Amino acid sequence: MKKRNASKAPTKQDAYLGERIREARIAAGISQTTLGEMLGVSYQQVQKYEDGTNRVNGGRIGRLVTALNRPLNYFFPDATDVRSFSDPVASAFMASKEGQRIAAKYPRITSSKARRAVMDLIDELTTENVNG
Repeated sequence: MKKRNASKAPTKQDAYLGERIREARIAAGISQTTLGEMLGVSYQQVQKYEDGTNRVNGGRIGRLVTALNRPLNYFFPDATDVRSFSDPVASAFMASKEGQRIAAKYPRITSSKARRAVMDLIDELTTENVNG
């Protein structure tokens, strides 16, 4: 069995890129199969990209930008990015369909009273889950 070259082993950045791919794919409402067809790879390969177990090459990143209709800097963190590689809870939330729905709809709540009520509900529900 061939030993994997350590320099080619997936990194935190590969995992981050995979999370961003998943988030953009879900937000676009397309399946892994459809994205794979757009990229010229199988849905299994898309799964590996999203899991961060396989690296995405440069040419494929260009196709991702087009397929998912996102700017290149969406997929790569910079100094102004408030997200962290070490924030798995936020990443998992944004990679979920529910997270995408909440993130898309919450800004449409224009009433500060209604926003406060939503946050109070979330606080109450999460407190119940922790204590109950």
